[in-house]
Amino acid sequence: MGSVFGDYNRAETFQASDAPLLVVDTDLVIRDVNPAYLEVTGRAYDELVGTAMFEAFPGNRDDPQATDVTNISASFERVFRNGGRDYMPLQRYDIPSRAAAGAFVRRFWTSVNTALRDETGHVIGALRHVEDVTMIMESIWNPGLSSPAALTMDQQMWNSLVTALAREALGHRQARTAAEQLQHALTSRIIIEQAKGVIAAREGISIDQAFTRLRQHARRHNAVLHDVARAVIELGLTV
Repeated sequence: MGSVFGDYNRAETFQASDAPLLVVDTDLVIRDVNPAYLEVTGRAYDELVGTAMFEAFPGNRDDPQATDVTNISASFERVFRNGGRDYMPLQRYDIPSRAAAGAFVRRFWTSVNTALRDETGHVIGALRHVEDVTMIMESIWNPGLSSPAALTMDQQMWNSLVTALAREALGHRQARTAAEQLQHALTSRIIIEQAKGVIAAREGISIDQAFTRLRQHARRHNAVLHDVARAVIELGLTV
């Protein structure tokens, strides 16, 4: 599974989406993040990818009431078990401060986790979509309560809340599209790897040479690489 995630073709929608998106495998190791996710968390690509989710984002250990890591872990477990989508309720999940080592910055999020499958239908990871609603929550949050206080909003606050909810809805739609494209990319990668192995074994050549033949055949016939690979596997196509 690691090789699949390590070299799959990243979906265009995933990269371009304004929705902050993260990909984890079933061991909860981060396999990819898009620019929007890096921006909202203030992190760098190289420090996240290849790192365990809760090592990168350990939660605020100084908050004895924090249940963020437990809740998110449970959500991923449901996704991996059921192979579907899990919408999480509003969650406070503080993130490490970039300004002071060991300190945390308070953040509130809405999030949804969506299963990613291979071509056989097995769940191999999840796409996580988050939206930062901290600015809205801090406008109505009473620190003395365990939940948002029911306060009267002024027009500006109401407009901000509506905007945030609209962005969340748009983000969920973008995340669903990205999840479909990522799953297709992962499936294509698996089929191509299998075809390379078939060609290498049949022709007595290296894996790199097999891939070159596969790619050249696709270009000569103006065909999709994934389709040529499937023909090699299922129809015995010679390239």
